Amino acid sequence: MLKVGLTGSFGSGKTTVAAMFKARGARVIDADALVHRMFRKDPACRRAIARVFGPELVAGGDVDRVKLGKKVFHDPRALKALEAIVHPRLRRMIVEDIKSAGRRRARMVVLDAAMLIEAGWHGLMDAVVVVRTRRDIQVRRVMARTGLSNADVLRRIRRQMPLGEKMKYAAHVIDNSGPAAATEKHVERIFRSLTQTPIQQESSS
Repeated sequence: MLKVGLTGSFGSGKTTVAAMFKARGARVIDADALVHRMFRKDPACRRAIARVFGPELVAGGDVDRVKLGKKVFHDPRALKALEAIVHPRLRRMIVEDIKSAGRRRARMVVLDAAMLIEAGWHGLMDAVVVVRTRRDIQVRRVMARTGLSNADVLRRIRRQMPLGEKMKYAAHVIDNSGPAAATEKHVERIFRSLTQTPIQQESSS
């Protein structure tokens, strides 16, 4: 089973690309969905978050992600504290889902994770695919999805690992700036390359 890590800056269109891989038979693991599940299903995680960030963030058997985001966004130390709680648990969930996909004889598993490189999960993968898009498109998408201002979106982008750094780990880079049909064709080429030939580094997209 081929394990592919899919990453990129937020607003780049990773979810769209992941769906294209899924349509070709890949088993997609959505890291963000796993975090949602962790917050609902893991009381030890909720207790740790309440202890570090305050009990008001945990109510009704879940975590208030909006309030939590406000707590950590402008505070690098708080973000590190959150990652120390979440990332080890999330890694275990990812490993278990990969094993489950293997038991189901999946041909390919795709891990859709914005923090793939930063968290070190790329080491679990056979290949990394990075999705990129033009900055103006990226900002517009995030503003429409979150209601954040242009300035807030740009600040969040600057806090992420630079895309150029992520691309150093990539076997393939997908430019999602154009029409969906062009992205679809690129995904098809990459899918065929990964499933039919040995993994090779791609110097340009």
